[in-house]
Amino acid sequence: MDTFKKKVKDSFDQRADCYDKYSSIQKEISKNLLDLFFNELKENKERFSLLELGCGTGFCSKKISENVSLTRIHLLDISNKMIKQSKIRFKNQNVFFFKNDFDFFDNFENYNLIVSNMSLHWSKDFLRLIKKILNSIRKDSILLLSFPNSRSFNNLKTKHYKLINDFPNEEKMEELLKNRKFYFTMKRMIHELEYRNIILFFQSLKKIGANVSNNVFNISDLYSLRRDRDKVRVNFDISYFFIRKMKD
Repeated sequence: MDTFKKKVKDSFDQRADCYDKYSSIQKEISKNLLDLFFNELKENKERFSLLELGCGTGFCSKKISENVSLTRIHLLDISNKMIKQSKIRFKNQNVFFFKNDFDFFDNFENYNLIVSNMSLHWSKDFLRLIKKILNSIRKDSILLLSFPNSRSFNNLKTKHYKLINDFPNEEKMEELLKNRKFYFTMKRMIHELEYRNIILFFQSLKKIGANVSNNVFNISDLYSLRRDRDKVRVNFDISYFFIRKMKD
């Protein structure tokens, strides 16, 4: 496991016990993602074999299991302790858990519903992973995902760009889908939160384990952060995708 992914694993391990308490925006985004999913299904009576990538505490998959027919539920996360929390949520249900890094997972063809809510942006190569999934899944399979796109936290990048993570480019994602193999629906929503200062924003990320940087910064960047006491509004610019493969 490389250094960055180890940091991600350790950070989410440390916050798994309190993740549900502080992850209100992730739950709101999950609800929006599932609204998109159920709207696209309408009266569809399909049965699904579900794989969730970066399952966290299992909140998203649990909601799916309560609303559609699932032949199996497989949940994957890099964090041991997140998986432990998922097992509590799915107590007495027949669910299989993978402790794995989704960048190294194969066998996507074994599932006809692959879901990821606010997780795949932790990939070392987001577009490569998406291509791998799209090339692997079979006809009529669905990929459902949400992620913070490259417009997120724009108002923080002027002062603190080194401390703001790089996020996937929504337009590049759409380019992958512009052929006859795929039907897709994309939505974009902006979720704004206000903090008394930027330190409190980063502390809110730390409470759920999402304070790991994929950029290189130095001590002077941290000093600059601590000196900044201005009130901030933070934009979570989220892309939602429903993708169905129409041709092999």
